[in-house]
Amino acid sequence: MKSFNVVAAQGEITMRRISDGTKAIGKPLTLEGGHFIIGHSETGHHHVLEHSRGVEVTILERPPVGMRILHAVLTEANTLVHKRGHDTHEAIRLEPGTYDIRIAREFDHYEELARKSAD
Repeated sequence: MKSFNVVAAQGEITMRRISDGTKAIGKPLTLEGGHFIIGHSETGHHHVLEHSRGVEVTILERPPVGMRILHAVLTEANTLVHKRGHDTHEAIRLEPGTYDIRIAREFDHYEELARKSAD
């Protein structure tokens, strides 16, 4: 399991620790299957927070085209895990604090269109 101080990445997800105790901004993210899904996968192999206690996650309602921006406030340690049994991204330990989480986007030069990166 990886740990970090300021910035970490897991696939198309980049997390940056921004402070301790700051209120999350945006619309509350709802649990899906008992987890906060941070990064959706087209194949169902989502990137999720291991548990939902001590967590507040919000999603920015109008991010730049093709992006997904989340804020997470953790009052206790948690882990970002990739729900896939093979060829998985290493889990990342998240200490209590406030995090800015961004899902990468890609640009299709043929379609001239920005969209969320596919996993």
